[in-house]
Amino acid sequence: MAFKDNYSKQVQLRCMTCGATYAFELDEKTNYIICHKCNRIYRGGEEELIQLNEALIEDEKEELVDELRKDVEKEFQKMFKNIKIKL
Repeated sequence: MAFKDNYSKQVQLRCMTCGATYAFELDEKTNYIICHKCNRIYRGGEEELIQLNEALIEDEKEELVDELRKDVEKEFQKMFKNIKIKL
């Protein structure tokens, strides 16, 4: 089977207030995450930001699963092409 080498994805977390994906900074003393675009402070740190982005993360996960499923189906179709079995 010839699958892709890498099925990993990176999800850019978004600020729940302004939607920025690039303006985060970790305050080392407090472990708070600060969005420098709108100055929102995530007092729960990275865990809070991940939890608030759960729907975005789930959407990306579903896209990855769909992509993998399609690739597996294609490979099985190639394998069984000459056997007269339709999937």
